Amino acid sequence: MEIYKNIDALHLRLGCNINKFEGGAGLPTSYFDRLTEEINLLLNGCGLFDLKSCWLIALKGVEADTFLQGMVTSDVMQLEIGQIQSSLICGNKGKILHHLEIFRRHEKEWIVICDPGEGRAVGTMLDNFHVREDLELCLLNPSEILRIDLIGPDAEKILKKMGYSLGKAAWEFEHGIVSTAKLKLGNSSRFVNLVSTNVFQNFVKLVLKNDNADLIGLEAFDEIRISEGISRFGVDYSRDNFPQEAGLADHISFKKGCYIGQESHARMYHRGHPNWILSWLKIPEGSVVDSGDTLFYNEKEIGKITSLACIPERGILRGIAMVRHEFADVKNLLSLSVDSKPIIKQEALPFTIV
Repeated sequence: MEIYKNIDALHLRLGCNINKFEGGAGLPTSYFDRLTEEINLLLNGCGLFDLKSCWLIALKGVEADTFLQGMVTSDVMQLEIGQIQSSLICGNKGKILHHLEIFRRHEKEWIVICDPGEGRAVGTMLDNFHVREDLELCLLNPSEILRIDLIGPDAEKILKKMGYSLGKAAWEFEHGIVSTAKLKLGNSSRFVNLVSTNVFQNFVKLVLKNDNADLIGLEAFDEIRISEGISRFGVDYSRDNFPQEAGLADHISFKKGCYIGQESHARMYHRGHPNWILSWLKIPEGSVVDSGDTLFYNEKEIGKITSLACIPERGILRGIAMVRHEFADVKNLLSLSVDSKPIIKQEALPFTIV
């Protein structure tokens, strides 16, 4: 599509690596020699994270809410118009199949926002489970809307200059409509924007005219989400994991009733615990360490680092690791080899299920 090429051209001018997905939508992953600048934007200005590669699947109709409630782990009935929440689709035995965000756009319309590369599988699953419910499934991108996130302390100020008003489910931009919702990213300000395709390019260009606002990629986003203790599907957890293992308390409701995988989740929540769990790490700056490295406790192999930040903060590198549940304790210092000194501190992720 022409819009994809035009937006990707902005990234390519900055020396960006772009991961292409089905249909030609690109996800900016990393830029040449800009990581420090991008992180500074996310911490002190506004970073534009281009997520046009996310499939946006609308569920419209009088039974859209009840159908979606039975498919996903979060309580979609609690969403007000204009609100967004993180969620999951799990298998019958409770393990994670897909990570999602759910946005309620209208009274009887919910938009399922898929991770890049996951859209077709999610759409197929929703279609297969839809039998008699009075609803319509519709793919909104690229023809109707595309997604771009604004992250950083200046994000809200920039959006307000463009016409956004806090609490509005949708607002006008030129000859199009933008739906904006705030999504949790620890202490960082993050606004998800679903922008009419016909004005998407102008929306991006107008944001870029602001001082201290520029494009960022997945590598810089990962630095922020690791520092905030936010795990990522396909990196820190996978289809082999339960939500309890992945620190996803903000993705799951234990009160809403039946959904796919609910019985396994409830049984583990009330009667036991998972074998593995994600732990948030503090690693001294200067340590010879990399993502994928094995962790040890008292000479016993107990887990692996799944994510590692590159840039230290106050002498500490942040990381995330999948470790054996019995060793995921703040009192347990971990080491990087059998015979090395235990120097790695642990903390619970902000959304650990307890």
